Amino acid sequence: SSSTSFRVGIAGPPGAGKSTLVETLGLYILNDLPQQQPKDNVPQKDVLQPNQLAVVCIDPTSSVTGGSILGDKTRMMELSRHERAYVRPSPSKGALGGLSSYTNDVTTLCHAAGYDLAIIETVGIGQSEIDIIQCVDLFILVVSPGGGDELQGVKKGVVEVADLIVVNKADGGLLDDARRTKADYTAALRFWGSGYGGNQNKKTREEWNVPPVLLVSAKTGEGISQVWSEINRYRMIMTKNDELSHKRKKQARYWMWKYAKDMILEKIMASKKDHGKATADMEKALDFGHVHPRVAASLLLKDLIGSGDNESSSPNSRK
Repeated sequence: SSSTSFRVGIAGPPGAGKSTLVETLGLYILNDLPQQQPKDNVPQKDVLQPNQLAVVCIDPTSSVTGGSILGDKTRMMELSRHERAYVRPSPSKGALGGLSSYTNDVTTLCHAAGYDLAIIETVGIGQSEIDIIQCVDLFILVVSPGGGDELQGVKKGVVEVADLIVVNKADGGLLDDARRTKADYTAALRFWGSGYGGNQNKKTREEWNVPPVLLVSAKTGEGISQVWSEINRYRMIMTKNDELSHKRKKQARYWMWKYAKDMILEKIMASKKDHGKATADMEKALDFGHVHPRVAASLLLKDLIGSGDNESSSPNSRK
């Protein structure tokens, strides 16, 4: 049921400790939460109480060999063996944006199978890869201590769409650096004001104006309970203001057009075998500089899937 399911996305640069954070958070949810007493001031219907947890991990695919190690499950040895957890590593298969082309489908199937909470961990991403926000209800950005100054928090891109920022590895010799990183991001995010993270509802903007910045140690478990509290607070605000259902409707439209683009590309690649001469002629014209790549793509598209006119798409037919 969409009213009880919830999706949390976790992304960040390589080496930020995403997999360790996912396992520590997952074990806290499955083992520690059932033993805690409910808070009197929080209605139980507003608190996530997942009985089962699904984790979908995206592993980068080699651009040379086309293979993937799928090592995220190895990093989550304890969680992957938990009787109420399902950990599914998947290759990115060259898809950009930090996700696999079937990530949204896999997550939907997990909810249908009874996993009311799903955590999606992307590949290590940069500043412009934000497809994860189209697949989750809440997006957590994980950063490392000393990863940048205040300017990193002001830059457009992945920081701009984060709902929650976690400074991981806040322990040992990195604790002071983690505190400075938290202070840098907290100071920088004030420049954006309300509406940060893409929340459009006025009431939501008032209650969740900028993403909280939390110090966490996935190694020791310090700060994990606060992360879970913020996840619940976000869900409560979004549900109360009917923003969660609105967000999912927008995501459904995004995936419809995304799948349509993928199907068009598949049709083009399938048609390529039947139009070998046209493809070879176009590539030859490119080699000699007789046609611009954008024009060549337009002409080739007409030849492969048809344009409804009788004009030839051969580069030699254009004067």
